Order: sequence, then C-alpha cells, then structure tokens
Amino acid sequence: MKEIKLPSGAVLKITVSPFADSKALYQAILEEFKKVDFKTSTDMETAIKDMVCLGFSSKKIEQCLDVCFKRCIYSDSRGDFKIDANTFEDEKAREDYVSVCIAVAKENITPFLKGLFAEFQQSVSMIQSVQT
Repeated sequence: MKEIKLPSGAVLKITVSPFADSKALYQAILEEFKKVDFKTSTDMETAIKDMVCLGFSSKKIEQCLDVCFKRCIYSDSRGDFKIDANTFEDEKAREDYVSVCIAVAKENITPFLKGLFAEFQQSVSMIQSVQT
C-alpha cells in the first residue's frame, strides 16, 4: 500500500487494483490518448493540455478509475473513507480530486508503461538496424 499526502493535507492510501482492472484503465487511457495529434507541429504544451482534457473528460477513463478507487482509502480530518461517489462531496476534499485521479492512475498503469516503453525502444532499434 502506498501513501501520498494530498494538497489539502489529507492522505491517500493506494492499493493497486487486480490485473484486469488496472489493464482496463491502461487500455482506456491509451484509447483516449490516440486522439491527440502529434503529427502536426503542435507544441508540447498544447499536446499536454489535450491529454489532460481528454483524460478528465473521458467517461470511459472515469469508469475505470472508479473501479480502481474502490481499493483506496482517503483519510482526512473526518476519518478514513473508501473512495466512492460521496468522497468528494466535501468542498475541501474536492481540492484533492485531480491529485487522487492522477496518483491512482499512475500506480495502476506504470507497470504496463515500463513494458510498453521497453518494447517500443527495441522495435525502434530493430527498424533502425534494418535501415542502415
């Protein structure tokens, strides 16, 4: 279990979700991020803005995050709460919503990304060796 101190002072306790739930989140994020156009001369700030907007506006990502939230605890001055539809009703807790989403997503998809980047680098090296 990983603990993260949030901007409001609350603490988020993250337990990584089962493989199927983490994979569903990973796939939902990849599916949405395919919509970001890196083929044009889009500057990096615009690309990052597009990814953030896609991520936080996607109902599919939200649904997958909600599944992962069930294994997390949000602890503030009111007590410890499993994250559900009511967790962020408190105005103070809403300050933490974005941080919670990013932290939970990061913990659940990072293992997949490590493998993806390793395979991507091998593929690029293979293609470069064939071209030379």
